[in-house]
Amino acid sequence: MQTDNPRPPSGGETAVSRAPMRPGLAFWTTATIVLIGTLFFCSLAEHFFAGLFFVPFSFGPLAVTIGLAFALRSTLAQVLLTVSSILYGAWFAFVCAQAFFVNPDPQSPIVFLFVGIYAIPVLVIFWIAAAVAHLRKPKWKAN
Repeated sequence: MQTDNPRPPSGGETAVSRAPMRPGLAFWTTATIVLIGTLFFCSLAEHFFAGLFFVPFSFGPLAVTIGLAFALRSTLAQVLLTVSSILYGAWFAFVCAQAFFVNPDPQSPIVFLFVGIYAIPVLVIFWIAAAVAHLRKPKWKAN
């Protein structure tokens, strides 16, 4: 008897590998933080697009988080990456408040060249924890 599926599944192909990639909570949280920060930069700049200069420096580490959010699909890894993005957003908001409102100075925007670099040691801990959580997820077997 012939089946309706002309292409039988191979041994290496699973339902997970055939499923489309859907962004998880960590992706959407990180993308929202990057969007809000970018709009904040652009709103403070004299010319709207001048604020885009600081985006790669300030949000570069979050690009790694977005990449890991696509690669590490387990629930605990997504939660850890979401927490790291929220903490980075809080750090970024604190630096913005200090640079523009608490201690305004004409040279305050220079701090945004280094805000991503200063956050990397803490973010690396979260990235490693998410990778370990993803690799050590329990493998459930049917009885």
